[in-house]
Parts: sequence; C-alpha cells; structure tokens
Amino acid sequence: MNTTEVDAPRVGQRPWLALAATVVGAIMVGLDGTAVTIAAPYVARDVHATLPELEFIANAYLIALAVGLLPAGRVADRIGRRTTFMIGVLGFGFSSVGIAFSGSVTALIVFRAIQGLAGALLQPAALALLRTAFDGKRLPLALGVWSGVNALAIGLGPVLAGVIVEYLDWPAIFLINLPIGIIAAVSALFAVQESHARDATVFSSLRTLLTHRTVLVTGAVIALSSFGIFGLLFMLTLYLQNVLGLSPIVAGLWILGPTATVVFSALIGGALGERFGPRWPMSAGLLFVGCGIFGVAGAGQPAGYWQLVLPALGVGIGTGLCVVPATNALLAAAGERLTGIASAVQQAGSQFGGLLGIALLGTVLSSTVAGAVPAGTTGVDDIAQGMVPHGVSADVAHTAFTSGMNIALIAAAGITVLGALGTALLARR
Repeated sequence: MNTTEVDAPRVGQRPWLALAATVVGAIMVGLDGTAVTIAAPYVARDVHATLPELEFIANAYLIALAVGLLPAGRVADRIGRRTTFMIGVLGFGFSSVGIAFSGSVTALIVFRAIQGLAGALLQPAALALLRTAFDGKRLPLALGVWSGVNALAIGLGPVLAGVIVEYLDWPAIFLINLPIGIIAAVSALFAVQESHARDATVFSSLRTLLTHRTVLVTGAVIALSSFGIFGLLFMLTLYLQNVLGLSPIVAGLWILGPTATVVFSALIGGALGERFGPRWPMSAGLLFVGCGIFGVAGAGQPAGYWQLVLPALGVGIGTGLCVVPATNALLAAAGERLTGIASAVQQAGSQFGGLLGIALLGTVLSSTVAGAVPAGTTGVDDIAQGMVPHGVSADVAHTAFTSGMNIALIAAAGITVLGALGTALLARR
C-alpha cells in the first residue's frame, strides 16, 4: 500500500524565530534582485563587460531562479524543508562571495547562476517552514509579514545599492550576504523541526495539484500581480533616471513608497482572506493594481512626484491585498504533503509574472517608440530607454519614450483588470 509520511507541524514552538529566519532569507534575495541594477555600470567597468554580457550577468540569476523553483520545491519535500532552506541561504551567501571576487565575465555569470539556484532552494522552503511553524489561524499573518518584508527589500534594493556603491564599492553589496545567510541558517536550525513528504504516488499527486482549479487560479493571480508591479517599476526606473534626470538614490526613494505600501496592505489582505475567503480580496487587489497602473499612464509629461506616486501607491496596495490570500489558498489546496511544491508554484508564478511584465511592456515600449519618431531617426534603442541620442532633440526623444511608456502601461492595466474577473472561478472558501 502506498503511504504518506509527513512530520507533524511544530505549532507553538519558536514560530516567530522561524518567521525571522525566513524573513532574513527574503531580505537577502529581495535586495539582490534589484540592487544589481544600480551596480551594473560599475560591474561592467571592472570586468570590461559589453552590454550583452552585462545583460547575461543579470539574466543568469533570474533564469536560474525561475527554472529552479519547481524542482526545488520537490527537493524540499524529499530531503526536508528545513535542510533545503539552510542549504539555500548558505549557498546564496557563499555564491555571493564568489561574485564579489569575480574578475571576469564568465565567473560572474557562473556565480550568478549558482546564486539563482540557491535562491530557488530557499524561497519555497521558506514558505514550507512557515506552514510547519504556524497553525492555520496565524498562518495568514505570518505570510503577510513575509510577503511585505520581501516587497520592502525589493524596493529598498536600489536605494541601499546606491549608498553602498557611492561610499564603498559594488562587491560590498554581495559580501554582506554571507553573514546574513549564516544568521538565517542558524535561526532556522533552532526554530522548527524538520518536515518531509514521502509518497510513492507523489508524481500523480503533483499532476493533480498542477491541474487543481484553485492552484491554477491563485498561481495566475500571483503572476498577474507581479506582472503589474514589476512592469511598472521597470518603466518608472527608466523614466525617473533617464527622462527626469534623477540620481539612482533619489529614483529609488521615489519608488520606495509604492513598494513599502505592500508591507501594510499584505497584512490587511491576509486578514480579509481569513474573514471573507480569498476570492474577493484577490479580485479587489488586482483591480487596485490595474487602476493604479492606468493612473500612472495618465500622469502626463513631465510628471511630478505626487502625480506618479499617488496612483503607484494603488499598485502597492493591490499587490498586498491579493498575494497573501492567493498564497494561503494555494497552500491550503496543496495540503501539508505537497507544501514544498505548492510553495514553488507560488514563487514560480511571481518570478515568471515579473519577467513577463518586463518583457512584454518593454516590447510594447520599443515598438511604439519606433513608430513615434520620424523615419530614419538614429538611436531608437537609446530613445526606448529614455535617453537622448546625438542628433535628436530632447523633446522629441522624451515625448516618444513617454508615449510608448503610457501605451505599455495601459496594456498592462487592461490585462490586470481582466485577470480580476478570473478570480470568479475560485470558490469562496
């Protein structure tokens, strides 16, 4: 007879230490995810990287992270969630040291890919640890704190990187990960007992999970929320620095508000999901995201601080409202036996949604800019980044970029609002 063995949750025994350990891991991954964008010019200077090589250095991490998430979830279920988390945070720390001391493009790409795989190990294992440490009533609160801090770390990444690069150098961004990883690993060791899932029918159960309506809908909601906020941040970063001429630190402070808002709205989303079920908080959250993106698109050019930040706050509020109820519903649908896989689905949805948002909005932006400038204009690729190439007036370049950005954001807003309708497929509880 096929049997399933799952270690019982260690409810009530150091759950807050477990939350602290997973939050530290989330901070480490979140900061590195956005901090590298500020450090990129300095990295290119030191290793003499071309622009395609620099893009490969950045994408090696994202691709390895996204591709490794689902296998990592299965690894967590098999060898243990706590063990997988500890391997992930320590691997992330040591690979970061390798990045800091890399002297060539090849070494940077290799260590960035290893870092992405380590991040893939620790993220689904972190959610599984929370499921093990907290009972059902307190789990939404823990998920809210974890999601909110993760979003805050992403928002703070460019600001902290700007300060570190200005006063130290870019390797310091990565060197701080090793002591942080050691702290997270030791905390996890004492916070929660090991948990596994051993099942001879796991692959058929996995197929059932991935075709479960709740899993499909909640995974799509998580992907759509990341699609909106990552696409928006990508556009705003170009607009603030290349069009408005803000420094990296100041631009990071501008987008800190929308990302910090996720911290508070995530707590509200968890409470609303517990009270009313996941469907309506997810739907309302996606509507907030879509309307906020549409508001940014209508801000005009040039847009002042409040013209951009007020609608962008709606995007942050909506993201927090929908992600925590969606994550809780996904974990509940999976059950304890497949918590690691379900956690990986959540993280994969977030990563692929963000990558799709950047890719799709970037494509719309580039194609719109190409059609907005006069035929034969040189430096169209530069204009698509908000820069002014030689021989083109700043007014023409910036008007073309802003037009492309607005059309891309309107498309993203429409897709997100349509996604809110899809939550009607989810049961109330």
